[in-house]
Amino acid sequence: MSATPFISSTRLADHVRACRIGDQMIFLDLLRSRYFGVAGPHLAALCAVICEGAASADTVGTPSDPLLQASISRLRAQKLLSDAPAKGPTRQPPAFTEAVTSLNTHDAREIAGADWRNLFRLWRATLVATTWLRRRSLADIADRVSALRMRHSTPTAEVSGDAMLAAVACYVRLRPFALTSRDRCLNDSLTLIHFLATQGLFPQWVIGVRVHPFGAHSWAQSGGVVLNDLAERVRHFRPILVV
Repeated sequence: MSATPFISSTRLADHVRACRIGDQMIFLDLLRSRYFGVAGPHLAALCAVICEGAASADTVGTPSDPLLQASISRLRAQKLLSDAPAKGPTRQPPAFTEAVTSLNTHDAREIAGADWRNLFRLWRATLVATTWLRRRSLADIADRVSALRMRHSTPTAEVSGDAMLAAVACYVRLRPFALTSRDRCLNDSLTLIHFLATQGLFPQWVIGVRVHPFGAHSWAQSGGVVLNDLAERVRHFRPILVV
């Protein structure tokens, strides 16, 4: 059976990211900084419609299924799905490598540069991250993180691992002067992202989610190396936003 017109034009809204984890599909609304979960017997068909196009729904379910149409209607009402043409080229998810290991800064921390210039960079990065989180949506923050990389011409791949190690070790050493133990992972990750950008280093900013129980977490990652957390911990979260 061919897909109905109601479904054939359905796609994720520009400000939404989604991923499937087991028996649930999780949506992240970047404008409202909110998560939504969907489950049910029509989940496979819903995933096919959203991720691969309506034609793929024919192979996993019936596009005209009332349950599927009702679910799509609810998601459209929440402004998570859209039938409007995409603004600009089709968005391709960035390449992402599963976390393999964590950056060990323990030995490098003692020799990491801790002069006033690095401390000033950290304070400025902390102010920027805190202001972003208080005044801006995740959509705007994601755009600004992308802009940090676009302003510079040196890709992260061309920077040596020693440079990343030294910079992160410096951040870890100075962090107690700017952040407290109560600062959340989003603040810490965005502060680190901005601090590294001042030195021409551009790791990926990641938000991941899990279910049973639901949780969300943020970290910075370069290739398969987690910079500000343990790889064993972040592997429990499925990336839903990678910038």
